[in-house]
Amino acid sequence: MINVLFINICIIVTFLYFSGVLSKRYSIGMSSNSLPVQINSGILFGIYGIVLMLYTIPVGSNTYADLRHLFPVVIGTYIGPVPAIISAIIIGIGRMMLYGFTSSGIVACIGIIVVGIICAIISRYPLSRFHKINLMNILSMIVILITLMINIKDVPTVMSFYPIQLGIAIIGGLFVYAITEYIYSTNKLFVQLEQRATTDHLTQLNNLRAFELAIKTHLAHANERGENLSLLVIDIDHFKKINDTYGHSSGDVVLKSIGKILIDYSRSFDVVSRNGGEEFTVLLLDCPHHHALVIAEKIRVGVQNHTFILPDQIFVSITISIGVATYPDTVATPSGHALVDMADKALYEAKRTGRNKVCTLELQTMK
Repeated sequence: MINVLFINICIIVTFLYFSGVLSKRYSIGMSSNSLPVQINSGILFGIYGIVLMLYTIPVGSNTYADLRHLFPVVIGTYIGPVPAIISAIIIGIGRMMLYGFTSSGIVACIGIIVVGIICAIISRYPLSRFHKINLMNILSMIVILITLMINIKDVPTVMSFYPIQLGIAIIGGLFVYAITEYIYSTNKLFVQLEQRATTDHLTQLNNLRAFELAIKTHLAHANERGENLSLLVIDIDHFKKINDTYGHSSGDVVLKSIGKILIDYSRSFDVVSRNGGEEFTVLLLDCPHHHALVIAEKIRVGVQNHTFILPDQIFVSITISIGVATYPDTVATPSGHALVDMADKALYEAKRTGRNKVCTLELQTMK
């Protein structure tokens, strides 16, 4: 029995590692996990539980012992109540499909669903993950003891193996917790590094790398779907003067404030980036040229009317110049380089003719 339960733990650890590889894009345990992620996680861990039942120990008439309950426990601790219940239901159904729709199977199915409900309830309590996983594990083993008593109806027989199962379940739970915490921390670090690689550290907007990926992706989509893609290239007028007069910390305040204004005046699905220094960009998705000019003017006026508060309560006014280009209205070629080049030329024209204005150029094609 000990050998089989040890194999159970090895299988669980293998599945957890596999899940960690699959979930690199999600920082598990965070409130941002979407409903599809929760549902998919519950289904996956339910399947894991069914697979684990292939390595189980007969302890009575159509009654088996294993550590399948640890899957709802783990997923309930790290993802939440929804996947805990989903995984438990799948494991319960799998139990009856594997070993028959008998009275013992129905009791075992109800038992694991009760385990899922318990895990779902505990997952909502403000406890540490360590306390959650251990409390879920112990309460689950109590439920399992009750189901064994109902199915076997012989206390000495149950007590001949249950203490071993309980001990291995508790030790296995601690081991699984340690492994899952390691996977959790490495995945969280991966997500943080990925965000830093595509996020401007000062404004928390997209950086140049993220912008280049976005314009390539959205330009291809616009070309395939016959949509417009507009680009605003924005430069802060006389920004060097702010740094020279008030210091770089004041310049940072201005950059952060400009970033917030751009977010406020753009649509929720537009791509706002800081491309470096005092240059910002806004990718306006499915936006025709005339509408892009309207949005650009609103941004310009919004910056002009905003009072920037620098350190030491110094109040200054800032203006910006904006160059606008649109595929295919002013740039016929579906090229990110061509779109940026046209917007840059329009920005240069805005700065050359007095700054604090929005400029655009006529349609050009790449030669």
